[in-house]
Amino acid sequence: MPKGKKKGKFEHRRTELPYSSDEDAGIDMTNDNCSETSGQSDLRSIHDEAESEAQEKFEEKVLEIIDALSARANAARASALVSLRSALQRRYLAVLLSGQRATLADHLTKALRRGKDGEKKAAASVAPILALQVGEDGVEGFMQEVRPALAAAAVDKTASLDTRTECCSSLAILCYLMEDDLAEVLEVMRLFETIFSGSYLKGDGSVKVSGSVVEEGAWHAAAIDGWALLLALTEADHARSLLKDNPPSFARLADLLEACSLEVRMAAGGAVAIAYERVTDDEEEGDEEWVEMVLPRLEDLARDSHKFRAKRDRKVQRATFRDILKYFEEGDVPELRVRIGVESVSCDTWSSRATYSALAAALGAGLQSLSPHCGRLRAALGLDPQAPIVPAPAHSNSRKNKLQRHLQNTAACKARTVARNKNRDKRSAALAI
Repeated sequence: MPKGKKKGKFEHRRTELPYSSDEDAGIDMTNDNCSETSGQSDLRSIHDEAESEAQEKFEEKVLEIIDALSARANAARASALVSLRSALQRRYLAVLLSGQRATLADHLTKALRRGKDGEKKAAASVAPILALQVGEDGVEGFMQEVRPALAAAAVDKTASLDTRTECCSSLAILCYLMEDDLAEVLEVMRLFETIFSGSYLKGDGSVKVSGSVVEEGAWHAAAIDGWALLLALTEADHARSLLKDNPPSFARLADLLEACSLEVRMAAGGAVAIAYERVTDDEEEGDEEWVEMVLPRLEDLARDSHKFRAKRDRKVQRATFRDILKYFEEGDVPELRVRIGVESVSCDTWSSRATYSALAAALGAGLQSLSPHCGRLRAALGLDPQAPIVPAPAHSNSRKNKLQRHLQNTAACKARTVARNKNRDKRSAALAI
């Protein structure tokens, strides 16, 4: 020892050949409890337990919401319907709701027939997504009760225009997805025609500009969209006979392109495109008389620059009718490709574009959560009958919610703490030798 250097307090405990690593000290670092595979298993088990517990709590909350549908206060029932729609958008609950079909159908029917304005609107908005959630076995009974109530609410003059508009949209989606009887579909189409007939031109060919017609524009537009959506369910020959022998004729639809309401004009443009698409086969050209009937009007709308209309309205109108005009002139439809979960939906026809827009508006976030489970919804979107099975990766790079991140961090911290404590014990034993 060099002169002048004092002996350390623990110098006598040091080994003659100090180790530089755990392997040099003879410490076994192959303990399974702190291996990467074990950590992943612990993380997976903790995540599964947490997910199962969250599912149970979620189902309990849904049952509480269903119980609240029978509250005495109208505002409480309306709030419960809004909460129920939000819950059904998040998860697929067909197993839970299979025993509540009759109760839910009864609540919706009472709300649509006897509820006040807010309750009617909330009941109409929840009807399509609830029909997809009750399961295939309960669809027929659900439709027999809810569809007539929706049809009555759609023409109820005591309800607000927003409520009637919501009822028209929900009734169209409900019939498009769930109704198998074509006679019932045609009956609903006739109902829609009686609604938007209020926007027809006058007998002398002039446009109706009364205040009521302007105010009811959104209601009439919803009826036109619903009529066009259901027309897509018919075959080409049947659609042609409907447009010639039953109201509204193709000429009547073309007259709606001159309506004073922007919503009606845009809805009429989509309906005209869908109607012409349905009666046109791939091997045959369409009726030239129909093309000549709508082409001048479409050109005017695609180049509209009238200053008495709002600047935004003119911009939206020109953008919409340019695509429709191009379809009638060249036969091109702007393709729309949308990603739903791990699948992709391609909308290359006017009817498929209208279907996706209507479903997205009616289901919202439920479109993604229900598409892997509901066969009728998958058929409407043009997806394969069987949803693809995507294995969950060991290390998911996808964005996790707050609970998943918390559970992953907790499991990783626990694994590190256990491994560190075990290593400390072994090192202490080695130092004591």
